[in-house]
Amino acid sequence: MRSKSLYDSTFFPRLFSIALPFALQLLLYAVLGLVDIMMVGQLGETEVAAVGLSNRIFYFNLVLILGITGGVNVLAAQYYGSGDEAGIRRCVVQAVMAATLISLPFIALYSIHPRLFLHLASEDAPLVLLSAEYMQITGVSLFFTCLVVPIEAALRATGDSKTPTIISLISVALNIALNWLLIFGNLGFPELGVAGSAWGTTIARLLQTVCIVGLIWRKKQWLIPTQNDVENALSRKNIRLFAAIAIPVMLHDGGWALGTLVYAFIYGQMGVEALAIMSLLSPLENCLYAFFLGFALACSTMLGHELGANRYHQAWSQSKVFLWLGTGAAVLVGIVLYLLREEIVPLFGKLNEQTLTNAIYVLAVLASALCIKVFNTVAVIGVLRSGGDIKFAALFNLFCMWCIGIPLVYLSALQWLWPLYLVYLISMTEEVVKAGLAIYRVLQRKWLNNLISEDRKELSEPEPSKQTVTSN
Repeated sequence: MRSKSLYDSTFFPRLFSIALPFALQLLLYAVLGLVDIMMVGQLGETEVAAVGLSNRIFYFNLVLILGITGGVNVLAAQYYGSGDEAGIRRCVVQAVMAATLISLPFIALYSIHPRLFLHLASEDAPLVLLSAEYMQITGVSLFFTCLVVPIEAALRATGDSKTPTIISLISVALNIALNWLLIFGNLGFPELGVAGSAWGTTIARLLQTVCIVGLIWRKKQWLIPTQNDVENALSRKNIRLFAAIAIPVMLHDGGWALGTLVYAFIYGQMGVEALAIMSLLSPLENCLYAFFLGFALACSTMLGHELGANRYHQAWSQSKVFLWLGTGAAVLVGIVLYLLREEIVPLFGKLNEQTLTNAIYVLAVLASALCIKVFNTVAVIGVLRSGGDIKFAALFNLFCMWCIGIPLVYLSALQWLWPLYLVYLISMTEEVVKAGLAIYRVLQRKWLNNLISEDRKELSEPEPSKQTVTSN
């Protein structure tokens, strides 16, 4: 019996109802980083570089937590597709415990001796001092992240992207307000500079945690784990199932985030100016990337629903639409960004003429490469992960970064002494190779799996029309 058509009346409404709220949430965080950098940018290049370096280190921890939560994204979507609420709660318990366990050593290190990492990036004493102060203040906020991220992932996996988006909007608005008050000392508040930005971030994260926990307690009580859920979450069978998804994702995302940190350290060795430029443009890239990451996660959620209900052909057809839509939109955004590059860069604060020129060149490279980066994001995070095909994606992603991108950047930056925009351009080599491998893996269709069924099925034949599919 044939499954319903891909282009029924619910497909695109479901896509936008999942993708847009989550993309908006990610965009809010990216805008916060952008506004934060623009505010700190009024203080000078060293301050911008210090905050950018600290945030890059914290980003490594955030990605580790997101990687662990990848088990929630994948499994909860399939549990939701099969109507198993207890399974969703077990995923949340496992993710919170694992994220906290992984984050504790980093929280202690950032609170006691943050300069251990910072000296790897720069020997500039003022920069290291400001970064260390920022990290000591914001380190505790990782506790809040360990709780909030798994809950948000469970809500999105069950189709509720609106709730975490609204709470994020409140948190971001408060963060921007606190930054304005504490960085510059407005309305009688102390003028704390970089430390003010750190305090604004920490207080806002605390409020976000209180809000989302309070909302779950009042309106989403079905998501509150029972003692039985906790015991089942710690059973060998369920730990094995969660770990089979979460560990590869965490290792992949952690390895990738560590690679981005190595990139930042290399840029830091090129000088404060290079680090400042990358710190300035990173939030802008995150703003552009936010929508497409939201799109990819919506893709993963919707494909997970189809796979959890054994609708394999529907998932295969939808995956092609997601890839075309995401890449096409990225091409349009990249063209606009390229045309407006000379108007955008001066908005970021006090930059000398040479720094401004180099930043414009780097932004041109970013705009030109956006489409291929988005294609890789949708292919890996949206398509391959939806069916648990994580190990192969992790291997080729990390191979491209650590064996192609990082060596080329190191050589071009510190050995061949190329200008920053050429160093950034050669770093895109990894994305080109990655795209070829991603296309190969998607076409193999080994990602078409039901992960939660005892009777798992795959669709690997070249012609979907020849397969038998389940009906709704």
